Amino acid sequence: MNILGEKFGYELNSKGYKVLPPYLRLIQGDGVNLESLGKILESVKKAGWSTVNVSFGSGGALLQRLNRDTQKCAFKCSHTVVNGKQVYALSPHHHIKGLISFILRLSQFSSNVNVCKHPITDPQKTSKKGRLCLLRSSSENGYITMEEGLGDLEKDLLIPVFENGHLLREYTFDEIRERAELPEVKRLRDVNFKNSTNSS
Repeated sequence: MNILGEKFGYELNSKGYKVLPPYLRLIQGDGVNLESLGKILESVKKAGWSTVNVSFGSGGALLQRLNRDTQKCAFKCSHTVVNGKQVYALSPHHHIKGLISFILRLSQFSSNVNVCKHPITDPQKTSKKGRLCLLRSSSENGYITMEEGLGDLEKDLLIPVFENGHLLREYTFDEIRERAELPEVKRLRDVNFKNSTNSS
């Protein structure tokens, strides 16, 4: 903001803080979360700038702060159905011959081979195969994904939402927001609601 102020000028607001021209603002969109917001705004204030100069953008960091490496998590194909028939095949190892072999297996409706990823360079990235089910667990995260034949399908928490071009289950935006809400955000909202109720 100091550089922009030197190049484009600024005015002082009623509280004595510097404000850039109305056509010029900054947006911070990296590393933004509940903890960093206050620190950034405090730095802006200490530098003598009004917080009106800056806006914020954030993606998943405002929800569950997950990324591909949080739990070494990835979404992989584990089971296929072609023309109403279940098909099992080994996923290709990222090369053309493997891809051709994979397509041929699909066309022949071969059985007894599950779909999975098994990279030679990193065995830890081997994916689960077959029809999977998500079960409640006593582990830290509370859930466990079981491979085909190992889990109780009657207790499977996963439900079909989209299949063959058809939406099978609809959720409202409010339902999605409630499901994705971070615990600390909910606590903060509850505290604010309680304080506003007490003050009124």
